[in-house]
Amino acid sequence: MSAGADRLRPEWTALPLVLRARIVDAIGGRFLGDVPAQSGFSAAYAGVVTTTKGKAFVKACARDWHPDSLRFLRAEMRILTLLPPAIAPAVWSEVDETAGVALVLEAIDGHHPGNPWSADDLQSIAETLSILSSTKAPLDLPDAGESMSDFTRWQQISHDERLLEGLPPMVRERMTDLLRIEQDFREAVSGDVIAHDDVRADNILISDGRARFLDWPHARRGAPWIDLPCLLPSVEASGGPSCEEAWPLFEEHGAPPMREMLPVISGFASYLWHGQAQPEIPQLPGLRAFQRAQAGPALRWLAALLSETRDRAESSRGMH
Repeated sequence: MSAGADRLRPEWTALPLVLRARIVDAIGGRFLGDVPAQSGFSAAYAGVVTTTKGKAFVKACARDWHPDSLRFLRAEMRILTLLPPAIAPAVWSEVDETAGVALVLEAIDGHHPGNPWSADDLQSIAETLSILSSTKAPLDLPDAGESMSDFTRWQQISHDERLLEGLPPMVRERMTDLLRIEQDFREAVSGDVIAHDDVRADNILISDGRARFLDWPHARRGAPWIDLPCLLPSVEASGGPSCEEAWPLFEEHGAPPMREMLPVISGFASYLWHGQAQPEIPQLPGLRAFQRAQAGPALRWLAALLSETRDRAESSRGMH
C-alpha cells in the first residue's frame, strides 16, 4: 500500500526566493542542500533542509500553489503550539507572508513504522496515543461530533447500487443495522481531548523507542482513542497484524474494548468505501487507491464485529 500521492512534490527551488531566504535565516548559516520528502498527500514542499548551522524539517507552500495546502499549513502551525512536549516535532520557526507560508520544525532522526510492522513500534504508538487521549483540547479546536460528520456514509452507500454490490455480503446484509449504528457516531466521537485524525505510518516517526506524530492540520476536540479505529486498517493493509489482533495491545495502554468503538469503526469503514469510489483529485493522485487499500481491511473488520454482535445477541436470546 502506497502511503502517499503518485507524484513528486514541488522542489526546493520552486519556492519563492524570499521564502527560501526566510527559512534559511530561521535555521541559521548558509544553505547547503535539501533532501525532499515525497510521501503524503500535500501539494506543498516538504524536506530536510541543511545549512552550515544545522538542519530542520521544512514544510512550505507558495501563495499561488494549492489553496488547501496553504490552509492546512496554517492550521498545523496553530495546533503544534497546543500539544504536550515529546509527541510531535518541536517548532523552530513559522513564516507567513506575502510570498507564502513555511513551517520550520525539528528534524527527527527516526524511522517510519511498517517496514515491517513490529510489536515494539506498535507499543510506542500506543504510548503516544495514550498521552494524546488524556490531553485536554482547547475549546477552539473543531468539535469532532460536527467536523467528522463526513465519516458517516452508509446513508449514501445504501442508495448506490454500485457501492452496495461491492460490499462483503455480511456488511451488505446488515445495512439496516449499519444505518442505526451510524446514528450513534456523533456521540461516540464527541469529547474533550485532542485527536490527531490522520495517524498512519508516514505520519509517525519512531526515535529511541518513542513515537512522535507528524502532520497535525486535521486535529480535533473529540473522544479518547478515536484515532485508533482509523489507524488499524492502514496497519493491516501494509502487512501488519489484523485490526483484531492489534487492538488488545492498545487496550493495555487504556484503549476501550472494540465493541465500544463500533460506531467509529463502522463510520470510518463507510468513509473509506465511499471515498475510494469518488473521482480522483488532480492535486492528490493516489488518494483513491490509498483509501481502497484500507477499505478492504476496514470492511472485513466491520463484518467480523457485526457477526460477533449477532452471535452474542442470538446467544443471549437463547438463554432466555
